Amino acid sequence: MKHQTLIAEIHRLIARDEMPTALKIMRGLLENTPQLNEILQQSGRLENIRRQIRIGIVSPADATLEQNRIRQSVLELLSEIEQQGAPPTAIGDLLAAVEQESARPELRAEFELAVSIVNSKNVVVGSNISAGGDVHIGDRTIHTESQVSRRLRLFSLVFVPVLAGIGAFSWFQWKELQTPLVLKVRVENSTPNPELPEPEAQLMLTYGQKTETKTAVNGEALFEGIPANFREEQLRLQFSAEGFRPIDTTFSFDDELVVLAVRRNGDLATLSGIITDAASGQPLEGVSVSISCCQTLTDATGQFTLRIPPEHQRLSQRLDIFKNGFVAKSVTTPVIPGETLRQGMVRH
Repeated sequence: MKHQTLIAEIHRLIARDEMPTALKIMRGLLENTPQLNEILQQSGRLENIRRQIRIGIVSPADATLEQNRIRQSVLELLSEIEQQGAPPTAIGDLLAAVEQESARPELRAEFELAVSIVNSKNVVVGSNISAGGDVHIGDRTIHTESQVSRRLRLFSLVFVPVLAGIGAFSWFQWKELQTPLVLKVRVENSTPNPELPEPEAQLMLTYGQKTETKTAVNGEALFEGIPANFREEQLRLQFSAEGFRPIDTTFSFDDELVVLAVRRNGDLATLSGIITDAASGQPLEGVSVSISCCQTLTDATGQFTLRIPPEHQRLSQRLDIFKNGFVAKSVTTPVIPGETLRQGMVRH
């Protein structure tokens, strides 16, 4: 009976996670037996893992797992002792000491509770090992999760990533709103003519009270350092170039690239003049006036007008003039807006 009392006490200590005390009693119990080395080895393992916990070189999960393994090994050894029967007579004093401690009134109720727990709780399935209290053995941890803990875990698994995503998105949006804007303007000539130069574009960008002027290089101009608050405001862009129609437009900063499709104006589209008799100065009617693409006749006042399509427009045009009874002539003349060309013809 004393032997069973001692075994019950060891179970109680293990259940309360008082492993060092339990191992100390077992060392006394197993003295002068072949099993002493085994219990000394488990004591060394326990001391080593606790030292690792103190100096922080082992994770809590690994430490719990190792302590559970030690506890399982001790319980298995304790089961072997129970099966062997009464202990050697050399440890009678140890049994007496434990029994004396358990007889103290203040410990009796606790001791009896521990013994009853031994016989009723935590029986490992498929094994003859049992222990009182909430004992965790091996890799399987049995615990009851509270409702608060469950809610906190759900919050950390679901809402924390969502909140982190929203925070990151908001940060990037804020960062974007603080970054100065850069606007590239590209000028594309929608009336190309290999005989005429491309536009030497002057571009003016106005935002707020500030106006910046750029000359397009290779058809492009870059405006940098526009305050970010003008992303939602209207910006004004003006284009001008000799021989092209001006553009004055407003737009919102939806993209970093604005393409302006520009067209030539009418400066080179019309060639007008008057043909006269060189001797008398009188206007000549029915004179044929032509250029490479177009031909017309003078009216009764000697006037003519040639409408030149964009692909045939030139800075200068060669004019062929012909009328029966007069010497035909060819004249190369610059095309000047609003200027009237005057030519006289000589009779044969």
